[in-house]
Parts: sequence; structure tokens; C-alpha cells
Amino acid sequence: MFIGVVVGMWNYCTCESRPFDFEASRGRVIDMRMLIAGLIGFAAQGAAADAPIYFTSFTHMEGSYTYPTAAVFADTATRLRWAMGVSEEYGYRLTIESEKSFAIACVTYSDNVMLEAVNRGHGAGTHCDFGMTSPLTTPQQYSLNFIQNKQRVDTLVGAANNRHCSGGLGVNDWIVAAQLAGFAFRSEVVAVGYLSMPMSERPTGWTDAYILANTFHDECPLDLAARHHPFPLANAANFTADPEASYIVLCGGVGRLDIFAEQAAGATIPPNPPLTQSDVDLFFAAIDASIAARDPSRFTKINVHLAMSVFRTVNNVLYRQVLQRLRDDYCAGGAGVFATQGEAFDAYRQWNHPVAGDVDLDGSVNGADLAALLGLWGAHAGRGDLSFDGVVSAADLAIVLSGWTG
Repeated sequence: MFIGVVVGMWNYCTCESRPFDFEASRGRVIDMRMLIAGLIGFAAQGAAADAPIYFTSFTHMEGSYTYPTAAVFADTATRLRWAMGVSEEYGYRLTIESEKSFAIACVTYSDNVMLEAVNRGHGAGTHCDFGMTSPLTTPQQYSLNFIQNKQRVDTLVGAANNRHCSGGLGVNDWIVAAQLAGFAFRSEVVAVGYLSMPMSERPTGWTDAYILANTFHDECPLDLAARHHPFPLANAANFTADPEASYIVLCGGVGRLDIFAEQAAGATIPPNPPLTQSDVDLFFAAIDASIAARDPSRFTKINVHLAMSVFRTVNNVLYRQVLQRLRDDYCAGGAGVFATQGEAFDAYRQWNHPVAGDVDLDGSVNGADLAALLGLWGAHAGRGDLSFDGVVSAADLAIVLSGWTG
């Protein structure tokens, strides 16, 4: 039905025989607004009751991973492709964040699995395995570390597909340095980020030595109610949101999927921990706790660390169970949305933008937004998904037309 409406609207606006002229057709587009909104506006209205919940993940291609032979690299690439294939069966989106070693290996062995992931609808980003022991320096000097890592991933997927980083936390200003390197947001924060902050901004007793020895990888912000709501930061002096800042901390971590049971028991984590039913059950308990603690009026992101150790065929049954439960119990009916880190970032910007229907975020809703929306038609989440239901569709067109400013 909707396709017929769109075709009819398009024919009406173009008279079928000449190219679409937004200025000449402006009046007709506005005339059609109420008709289209009346037909499909209910979809947009139904999606706006609560702020959306975006379910994301990241997989770190750590700097400690080495690829001395083509066979070693091929095994890693095969596991990533297996994970992509299984995830796609459930509509799930992975985000692969690479340190230099994996990015270099993709070039060395002529297998750009990072770009393949992007082309298949997954996300890409940069991982930064530095900072914990880096000496204090200027943000400009520290940014060179981020730049080196970013350039390797840019070469594989293009800068437009590599907008965020993880890691790089420490005594230096990891916010300003990352932004100077060209990153727009970061996908996680852990407790080692407190090293850049004065003691007055840290939990009691969290000295540098204590953080490095005990809590460095704890999810932050520590307050569960605050952790899952993205926020802008101007610098790394504290975790207090700065409304004027453009760099976004897009955290929301619940932990690493295959070590929930070990962490709950206080047990030592082996190099390749098995994924168990206890891990899965504790993971969903963590999600439930996060949803219960969130402010339903604020955009929410819930993120899980899917380590490479998860991506083994021995974990096939349990990994599928995770994806099916997420899809059926948390995303059914538009209650939640699967997204890459980049899609969640774009959706967060749209959610916090004051002009409804402004796809290109330029402050007005006009032909450019309509053209952009039609160009994104059917895209998954992110930019253009104005109704936050996981896809650019009729509901989003209704929002553009109802917010039309010309």
C-alpha cells in the first residue's frame, strides 16, 4: 500500500513527464502533506512514546593479536565472517574496531574483511591499545597516537565509515586528543578514563595505582542509571556532560559476553573462556537491570563486548540463543533497535535535534530532506530513521512531511 502512495505522490509532484523541481513543486508537496500524514502518520506517532533503546556491540581486534602467517589471518577472517553470517540471520549488527596489527594484516594478506563488514551492513571503528602507561603530554601530541591508528582503518574502509574509537584512555586528555584526530565519538568508557581526572572527580580511594591494579576495565560511568545515556564531553576532566560540546561519549556497556560467569564468581578469566549458559543468563539479567535503571525519556544505548573468543563454531547454539532472545524479547514491535555504533550515533543526534523531520540536520525541513530520505529508503537505523523503529520507511516520510518548513 505504501509503495503505491509514494509512487502516486512522486507522480503528482513530478507530473511524470519532467524531472522533479523542488521549488516548482513545493506547493504540491505541501498540499500532499496532510494526505500522506493521514495515511501513515500513525506509525510515527506510535514510535514516539519513550526514547528508543539501541542495542550495539563491538569486537576489538586487539593490538596484541598477531598474524605471522596467511593461515593465522585466514582463521581470524573466517571467524569474523561466520559471526557476520549468523548475526545477519537475526538482523543483528556487529561493529569491528581494529588496532594497527589487524588493519596491517588486511593489507598484507590482501583480504579487506573490514570493508566487507561495512558493505554487509556492519560497522567499523578504531581500537586504541595505548594510554594506560603513556606519559603526560599535550593533547596535540597525544592525538598523534589516535591519528596513527585511525589512518590504518581509514585506508581500509574510508574516513566516512571510521568515525569513532575505543581505548586510548589514561592520564592524557583522551577526549580532546581523539577529537583532534578526527573522531566524532567514542563507543565505550572504562575506569582507566578516571586517570585524566582530579581526585575530586573520582570515586573515593581511586588513586592511579588503585585504578591500574583493580578497576581499570570497569564499565563507566559507574552509575548504572547514567551509563546508558550518551552525553557530550568537551574534555576528559570529568564525566559531566557539556551541552556545548560536539564530541559524544556513546557508552552503555554491560560487559563482555563470555566472562559474565567468571566475573560473578570472582574467578580468573582464561585466555579463551567458554561461552556458557550462565554467561548468557547473566548477560540478560544485566540488560534487564539497565533497562530498569534508565530514564525512559532519554535516548538509551546498551552495548555488549563480543570478543573474538565468542566467534567460534562451538558457540553456535548459545550465540544464536543470544541473538534470538534479543530480537524476540527486546526488539519485537520496535521496542528496541539493533544498530552499529555509527547508526546509534546518528540516531542519537537525530533524537536530540530540535527540528522534527530534519534529516540533514541543517535546521529546516525541505526538499533536501525529502531527497535524502528517499535516498536512504530501506536503510537500517541511524540517519533518516526519524521514528527510531530500525528502518527508514513510511513512518519517517510522515515525519518529514508533517515538519515541512520549505
